[in-house]
Amino acid sequence: MTAGAAYAFTKRLYSKCFGDGLAIAEQATSSCLFMKIPLEVRVKIYHLILKVSGFRLLVGNRSFVAHDERVPIWETCSQDALTMPPVQSFLALLSVNKDIFEEAMPEFFRQNHFQFTDMSSLKEFFHNIGPIRRKHMRNVSVHYDNLSVAAAGARLLTESDTLQKLTLIMSARKDPAGHFMINHSRRKFATLSKIPGFSSLKRLRGIQQLTFDPHRDHAVADAFLRPLITQPKVVKKVQTVLKRKVESDDDTAARKKSKET
Repeated sequence: MTAGAAYAFTKRLYSKCFGDGLAIAEQATSSCLFMKIPLEVRVKIYHLILKVSGFRLLVGNRSFVAHDERVPIWETCSQDALTMPPVQSFLALLSVNKDIFEEAMPEFFRQNHFQFTDMSSLKEFFHNIGPIRRKHMRNVSVHYDNLSVAAAGARLLTESDTLQKLTLIMSARKDPAGHFMINHSRRKFATLSKIPGFSSLKRLRGIQQLTFDPHRDHAVADAFLRPLITQPKVVKKVQTVLKRKVESDDDTAARKKSKET
């Protein structure tokens, strides 16, 4: 099946199962045949429907989602937001029933590229979506401005277990006296770790792509963060520990039963 045919099939199936996005909430769970489709096919459909490419979706007054990877992030803020269909037309899928919502919502956060105009927008958005959805975000870009909330925003950012791409739009420099300054702020910091949020950012691991605005002086920030956050993420072996505990409990119970007999 070609990409065009797959898209047409998805569109027909979506229309048949869900109909008009504005009336989606009225669909009865029992009448939806979507969940009978194999899981791997459903996931591909989520990818096609929930990744909105070709325009930027306004999320709030100051933050937005950037989807066009071909345009450098640091050049998108000067452009007007492109036109887009009603939100209901592509997020209606999430309103069908609880099962589809729980399956599809993580894919929405995994597949899309979220860009924020400052750390205040990032903090507000991450706080509002909650800890479960934060964990699924993979691609985030932020203008590292508004230092008064940068520490809180960075802490929320580190809660994403799957973050792979991080773009920091900022400048950082070291003055002749050895103090560090960021962007146009007059504040001076003895070390880069003292910059609000950097103590949290340096604890990130598993970042596959760290990007800075090439038009800004970012060498000191890059040299500080890249060696740390691009290290492989340490996988906690919780299941192994639990398995050993269960096996130990089983052995203890077996020995106790043997003594009783």
